[in-house]
Amino acid sequence: MTFFRFLLYKSLAMRFGILLVIFSCLFSCSDIEKDRQVKKINVLTNSVEKLKIALTQYKISNVPEKKLAVYTVIKRIKSYYLTDTIEYQFAKKMNSYKVVKTSLKNLDGDYEKIRIALREEKIALRKLKSDIINGFGQREKYDEYISFEKNKTKKIKILLDEYIYKKKEFAIAFDSLHPVLNDYSMRLEEKFKDK
Repeated sequence: MTFFRFLLYKSLAMRFGILLVIFSCLFSCSDIEKDRQVKKINVLTNSVEKLKIALTQYKISNVPEKKLAVYTVIKRIKSYYLTDTIEYQFAKKMNSYKVVKTSLKNLDGDYEKIRIALREEKIALRKLKSDIINGFGQREKYDEYISFEKNKTKKIKILLDEYIYKKKEFAIAFDSLHPVLNDYSMRLEEKFKDK
């Protein structure tokens, strides 16, 4: 009888040992998966930080001053340009200058949208990383969530690239048109006051 008890205990001990090995393998696999997911999130977080740095490098400085300068030049020309006919080249410059005015407004808005999107993405990545580390939520969907955040980051990068392109176009147009039209508007004002 004791022999059978010994065999029974031994088989229970072996079953317990096998279960222990199986559970430790499962948990170690989940730890490997968790590490891989956390690394992906760290890469995304670094790319968001790089995008934020790029955005601040391409911020348009003195937006209110430039808006005021453009508005002042346009108002001066409207007030003091009194001829019935308009020279074609001058009309082209004025139309381009009005586009500069509109693009300045749009660029300022785009900058804010991208800045807010980057801040929200950083918060979302931080929360997702915390959930993965602590094992909260639906673990089987973590890869899906990471893929979703990666796509959001790609979209923000596309918006940033478009913003940088438009900002460069704006700078070229503003730097070439503003001095010429500002000088012209000042001369018009002087002529009007001299009369």
